[in-house]
Amino acid sequence: MATVLLVDDEPLLRSVLSEYLKFAGHEVIEAKDGDEALGQLAKTTVDVVVSDVLMPGMDGLALCGALRADERTRTLPFVFVTARSVDEAMQAEMDRIGDASVLKPFEPHTLLASIQQAIHKRTLAP
Repeated sequence: MATVLLVDDEPLLRSVLSEYLKFAGHEVIEAKDGDEALGQLAKTTVDVVVSDVLMPGMDGLALCGALRADERTRTLPFVFVTARSVDEAMQAEMDRIGDASVLKPFEPHTLLASIQQAIHKRTLAP
């Protein structure tokens, strides 16, 4: 399976999602925000990033933008996880720079499908 960088500021949600992803066969690396995620990416290679959008410090949109601006991580698959309260402009930006998005609350299998979709999309990209 894939190595997933899971980024969320909510420790309980991050823990539950991490356990579910591990149970599904993925290796999981956790980060509490975008800054910590960048630190993790400097030390290790992952197959996909799954990130909350709204977090203190560097949020998910800024994290994805930083990854897209870096030649080494430009094509790294990125899945946004967000609350339904996202406005149209933010959703449009997520669609533009990300590969998939999942709305909270969601079923765990929906997240797994979005991870596979993001990886597949980037695999097919020129």
